Amino acid sequence: MFIFLKKRIVVDTSGEEIRRVTNLLDQQAIKYELRTKRTRGSIGTALDSRSYAASNIAMYKGSSTPPVVYMVYVKRSDYAKAYDLLY
Repeated sequence: MFIFLKKRIVVDTSGEEIRRVTNLLDQQAIKYELRTKRTRGSIGTALDSRSYAASNIAMYKGSSTPPVVYMVYVKRSDYAKAYDLLY
C-alpha cells in the first residue's frame, strides 16, 4: 500500500518495543507496515568497513553498532483505534 495513505503511529530505535507494538496490532487485527532506516548512510557504512578492514580489526569492536530506526504505519482509518491501544 502507498505510504501517503497511511499514518505513522510509532518511531523507535528499540527492536523490543517495536515487537511489542506489532504484537498488539496483530492481536487486534490492525494491519500495519513496518519500515526500517539506518541512521548511518551507505557511504558512511562503506567508509567504516574500509577503515576497519585496513586496520584488520573486527567491525564495531568495543562500540555499539549503528542504530536502526523503526517506523510503524497504520491506515488512517485505523489510526484512532491503534493510538488508543498503544497509548
